Amino acid sequence: MAKVCVFCGEKPDEKSKEHVVPRWLIELTGDPKREAFLGFIKDFKNGFKERKFSFDQLTFPACLSCNNKYADLEGNVKPVLVKILNENEVTTEEMSLFLDWLDKVRIGLWLGMIQLDKNYANVDPNFHIETRISQYDRMLIVEKSNAEKSKLNLGGIDTLSFSLTPSAFVLIVNNYYFTNISYMFLLHRRLGFPYPKTMYIQPDNERVEANFVDGRKRIMKPVLRKSIEEIGTILYQPMFRGGLIDGHISEYDNDYVRSHSLNFDDGVGNIFQEENGNLIEHDSGSRILVKPSNTQEDGRLFLNSAINVCKWQNWLVQFLPNPDRLSQEQKKFIKSRFRAGVKVNETLIKHHESML
Repeated sequence: MAKVCVFCGEKPDEKSKEHVVPRWLIELTGDPKREAFLGFIKDFKNGFKERKFSFDQLTFPACLSCNNKYADLEGNVKPVLVKILNENEVTTEEMSLFLDWLDKVRIGLWLGMIQLDKNYANVDPNFHIETRISQYDRMLIVEKSNAEKSKLNLGGIDTLSFSLTPSAFVLIVNNYYFTNISYMFLLHRRLGFPYPKTMYIQPDNERVEANFVDGRKRIMKPVLRKSIEEIGTILYQPMFRGGLIDGHISEYDNDYVRSHSLNFDDGVGNIFQEENGNLIEHDSGSRILVKPSNTQEDGRLFLNSAINVCKWQNWLVQFLPNPDRLSQEQKKFIKSRFRAGVKVNETLIKHHESML
């Protein structure tokens, strides 16, 4: 596949290299040249082999101007992550910035893995970092282990499901596990925001058509109708910029949405924190202590995180937009690919469960 900028999707202008996992984070957690395991080389003729190379070589094409544009985000988010790792409070704005950065990392890894795998899943990316960051509802589950050594690891990025849609991954930094999940309108209905009653995949372009209805203007618990198996602090943030959506969304302009927005004009909702069954809303200027109340055994948490991220990827498949406007051939193709992704994840889940 053609090499394009991970930020804008165009042929790189004044080529540079983007560390999707930033160099400052690599250096924060050890030797930048240490060997990293990044899934498997997918050689369907000769068998899969482990993919290993040094962390500082994990770079992908980018325009120099795009790379410079996002340098401020990297510089601003580093002290936020350090605060979290040191178990200090962060502001709501800082946490929202951290979630922006996780969007950047997640989408960058998706695009990077497509290139590393020579696009074995035959994906034609219809968005890149610039058009996906801060777009869709997102959540973060923070867990803590008893690990004493510095480390950096990634989970869930080498699955077929992640290749098809970059919905969930795990970032492990030292003894903290960050499970990041993002999907369009994932939280809208349960948090009282307007939500799409129907969504259709468009047959002739790269967008989704959505028909919105008014929200209930009240918060329903649980925020997600899914059993959350992780043990830690859970953060939710509704986002309503929706750059990949066609549809009339003036329904957002009401007192309820404005009162639950961190930045209404930018489509950024407040952050909701859940732990031990309690739900707290953080608006502008609030302070958030992310530190989980439980510390888990690291080896067991590592395996459970691998299991749970596969479960999240499988669960999110149910929210795919309606394909009824596509041809029968298109519908069959889409359904078969996502079914295959689910089956692969089910195999991975069983494998990791056998190791517990």
